[in-house]
Amino acid sequence: MPEVIKQMKERRKVEFEKNNIKYQLWRLDDFEYRTLRQSSLPIKEDYDFYWNIHYSERYCEDRFNLAKLFITLTWLFGDSSDFIDDWKGSFFFPILLVLEKKQGKFFYVLSIYDHRGSITFMFYKVLETDVDSYDKNVLHEPLELEFSRKEINYFLNYFYGFMEGYFESLKKIHVPQPFLKKIDSNLILYGYKDNEYFEEHYESEETYKTAIQSFELEGVSELKPQKKDNDVKSFLQTITGEAVEKTILSGDF
Repeated sequence: MPEVIKQMKERRKVEFEKNNIKYQLWRLDDFEYRTLRQSSLPIKEDYDFYWNIHYSERYCEDRFNLAKLFITLTWLFGDSSDFIDDWKGSFFFPILLVLEKKQGKFFYVLSIYDHRGSITFMFYKVLETDVDSYDKNVLHEPLELEFSRKEINYFLNYFYGFMEGYFESLKKIHVPQPFLKKIDSNLILYGYKDNEYFEEHYESEETYKTAIQSFELEGVSELKPQKKDNDVKSFLQTITGEAVEKTILSGDF
């Protein structure tokens, strides 16, 4: 008699509604991300908008730096994926963005990651049909009747502000263990130590490496994304051991 095993997977989700649009942000695993990316169109970025985000508070003493941003994303969506360029970046959070509007429901992949010390939000329109009719290797303008440039920028501006507020509301409740993250391409170190979320930029590779050694001597080591377990036996055990609900099918086959 065959069995149907229903497995419950824990998944992080953030949702809100603004300007008559309901937003749902679902955390994806790496396999889900790669699968959806194969059926999606990359949307052109608005670099002027990025400039405003990156540099509006660049010289503010209490700015929302990489350390605060990283820990907030971790609180919201769990641990970073290891699907990163560890020379130019230090974290990657793949998200399924669901929009509910009067016109219908639309799906986008949203990649949140850092690139050379700057936060990046990359959108991909998920194609549910006619996947082969589009060129998925070139950047496309936003679909104005579905998720316009104005709506994208409004969403990003709101979500960025939401993350800042979320950090401020939880920073005294959730105190992380000391950690260090590094961006080798731009000689940047950031993390948490002595009750401070820090971000430091270094002028030379020598001072950069010396700083890393200093942190390590103080017991603050680099926090790296967890690598997936490639052991086949462990992988099979994980799959077969995660059942939380069992449905028995009866009848002759």
